[in-house]
Amino acid sequence: MPYRHREALNDLSINVVGSIPQMNRLMANENPNGCSPNVKDALLESLLNGPSNYPDGYSSELRAEIVKKYGVDKDEVLFGNGMDEIIYMLGKAFLEPGDEVVMPQLSFISYTESIRSMGAKLVSAPMKDDFSIDLDAVLAAVTDKTKYIVIINPNNPTGTVFTENEQREFMKKVPKHVLVLMDEAYSDFYVGENYPDTYKMRKEYDNLIILKTFSKVYGLASFRIGFMIATKELVDTVARVKNVFNVSSQAMAAAVAAIKDDEFAQMVVEKNTACREYLYKHLDALGYFYVKSHTSFVLIDIRTHCTPVVEALRDKGYLVRPGSDFGIDSFIRVSMGTMEQMEGFVKAFRESMEGLI
Repeated sequence: MPYRHREALNDLSINVVGSIPQMNRLMANENPNGCSPNVKDALLESLLNGPSNYPDGYSSELRAEIVKKYGVDKDEVLFGNGMDEIIYMLGKAFLEPGDEVVMPQLSFISYTESIRSMGAKLVSAPMKDDFSIDLDAVLAAVTDKTKYIVIINPNNPTGTVFTENEQREFMKKVPKHVLVLMDEAYSDFYVGENYPDTYKMRKEYDNLIILKTFSKVYGLASFRIGFMIATKELVDTVARVKNVFNVSSQAMAAAVAAIKDDEFAQMVVEKNTACREYLYKHLDALGYFYVKSHTSFVLIDIRTHCTPVVEALRDKGYLVRPGSDFGIDSFIRVSMGTMEQMEGFVKAFRESMEGLI
């Protein structure tokens, strides 16, 4: 159902003000470390130097930073008011009623809403038994009506990842007329080897589109800024449905300051990894299955319907995402908070499960 996830989050917030001093937001994959301290200075300068002027519709300064960081051409970048806007712009630019979009069964729900809003058909490909994306199943679902494929790597909500070789073999088999939307919102959290070099691969495949966000590792979710990287031709096509001033001057200034601060981003990744490992250790001790994650969240099988558990955790001050939002009723998805929050969550989780069993 469209907007079901947003309604669910709103429902979880009802009647908590006053009864609980502070809620721990472990449901939206927000960055608990905030953002780079350099962002504050950038925002003050932006506010002092022209809040009455319209934003730079070309995002020149931020565009230059993206070009430098990712080795792409300046005309191969398009910015959006968060990745959500880009997802909807892609739907408006490429989809018509009767078209099909192939996507793994467990994926980010905003794509589903965008596809359906254009009257197109969503074709879901089954997941592997370990909750990872089955790229062969995705390929098998492609028909002559398929306009594009959506792949999230690492995936949301499962946190799983596939390798450079797997992605390369996949791209070789995708029909040239089918676009591939490669969502890498959580790629910065990946620690290890063999993660796909999608930027290099994109130069070999004109049908490949990369989606990125400043909401996660950079901690700028409230500023709503994301971007896509693709060929100039694809960027120009999507730009036709873009509002001229869709990204504010303050959002661009914040993003420029954030992307330059590699030390902050590395700190975020290290703390996120430590919190994830801490949660794994305690889930192992408690005997609960979880999907090994390469992101800022963990999907946990609680072996019962998620609603009572979500409510019990809420009553203890912890908001988590119910698996029912994704069609997996016995799971919850837990975002990584600070280490203090994760310690509190483990205690609340243990008490909640004991109280329900």
